[in-house]
Amino acid sequence: MFVPRALRLKGVKETLKRKPGKPQGSRTTDASSPSDNPPEEAIQKTNDTSAALTSTSPSEENRDEQAGAKTSRPATPSASPEYLAQLLAGIELLFTDYAHQNSSSVQWLQSHYRTLSTQEENYIHLTAILSHPTIATLKPQATQPLLRHAFQELPSQTLELSENGFYVRRRPSTYPAPFVPANSFDVVNDDGLSFWDQRTIYVEPHIRHMCKTPAKVAHWLKEHGQLRAKWLPVQAVHTLYNSCAFVVLSGNVMHEDQWRKWRVTEKPENWRVMTKVENVRRTEEYVALREASLAEVKAKRRSSRSIGLGDALGAVAGDTATGEDGEGQQAARKRVGDEDLPDRTAKRRA
Repeated sequence: MFVPRALRLKGVKETLKRKPGKPQGSRTTDASSPSDNPPEEAIQKTNDTSAALTSTSPSEENRDEQAGAKTSRPATPSASPEYLAQLLAGIELLFTDYAHQNSSSVQWLQSHYRTLSTQEENYIHLTAILSHPTIATLKPQATQPLLRHAFQELPSQTLELSENGFYVRRRPSTYPAPFVPANSFDVVNDDGLSFWDQRTIYVEPHIRHMCKTPAKVAHWLKEHGQLRAKWLPVQAVHTLYNSCAFVVLSGNVMHEDQWRKWRVTEKPENWRVMTKVENVRRTEEYVALREASLAEVKAKRRSSRSIGLGDALGAVAGDTATGEDGEGQQAARKRVGDEDLPDRTAKRRA
């Protein structure tokens, strides 16, 4: 008799099939069959099985490692080289110097760090990497085999995989970068610009919705932007809207000569690019012009309303004056009539 898996896990076993050639009387009865077990014994076995399953269930990370260990020859996933490069660029964004000093990024890193041995620290499991929004926004959806395949096809200069292939970390020899101060978020120059604002640019890519996927923005700038070597690697991508973002580079972009030479190339093609300082200045100018325009429109409306109100008041005043003149004429005629009243009375008597 077929027994579903859910019942088998609760202790119910399938009835053994009769072997051919043996008489029916010599068939051994299974002592653990559901027909022979009393209800108390079945309940006890169910509880024991459930407790065993609960106590021995491995964590998500361990399950992934055990599943990988059972597979001797994992199949190589199919993915384009561009997608693998985007995947690797997204993982590198999680371990940059900017991420190691940004408060929210540091909190995420420290909460997922794992120690594999005395000399293998600060590793992060691939499961946590896949759950990060920077990687989760990539399409098609990334998997652990794809992550390992990306490291195999495109070796990273700053990242390394663990020996078992389930953890990744920043190479200790590459951190921290020599140009990044320990308190980079507190450093400000004479013009009031922070350390990272001097290295931030504003971009509007040629694809309208690219900025909602930071890994694609970082990869496209690296591959098609012809960035100066000092500006790499890309440190962070802050999405403003789906169509625009702030990109933090490694080098200072406030040197006018270097910036002008790079913009002459017009790379990446059909991208709108400017420094963050210029973007902030233009935004402030736009806001000021818009406020001035709105104020002018409101003033015109108030002026038109006042003119209309004046005309209305003038009309009311004219009507009042006309009414007063009519009343005066009636009073004069009454006075004249009163003066002529005795003469008319004398004439009637005569």
